[in-house]
Amino acid sequence: MYFDELIGLKQNNRQDTITRHAVRAISIRGDKILMIVSNQGDYKLPGGGVEKDERHEEALAREVAEETGYICKRGSSMIGKIIERKKDMYEEDKIFEMTSYYYVCEVSDDMGGQSLDEYEAELGFKPIWIGIDEAISKNIELLRSLDKDDLWTQRENYVLTKIDSIGFRQLLAKLL
Repeated sequence: MYFDELIGLKQNNRQDTITRHAVRAISIRGDKILMIVSNQGDYKLPGGGVEKDERHEEALAREVAEETGYICKRGSSMIGKIIERKKDMYEEDKIFEMTSYYYVCEVSDDMGGQSLDEYEAELGFKPIWIGIDEAISKNIELLRSLDKDDLWTQRENYVLTKIDSIGFRQLLAKLL
């Protein structure tokens, strides 16, 4: 594994923890990475929640297709994991903990239509091929302008920085 990190609350002494597991795709074409940009101006890797009784590979293919319209043709084994931990936004006496698993994913050349969840449509999710440095820079600008901690954007910048430092082309050649 190339990274394994915890962001947000460092300790969780509470029994009342709401957990969620998600998968995220890392897809590269030339010097661009496939990202989702929202109408808030943040950039995230395609992916989302793993449903009950769903394998990671199935969830990854489903989430990539829903959010981007691309088909995940081939994936690798997990290359990293991030745990986000924060106070739950709906139940104040609980902790929300999401574990995101990252996979390299080769996507189809052709893009079909997106099939977004309601909140994704409200956020105006659009797939975009963008340079890693540009995505990091835009996320940093957004984080500086926010009045709250945005773990989603912090998580993505951590992963993008790791990918960039590893040398993605070497990683891609090894894994696919």
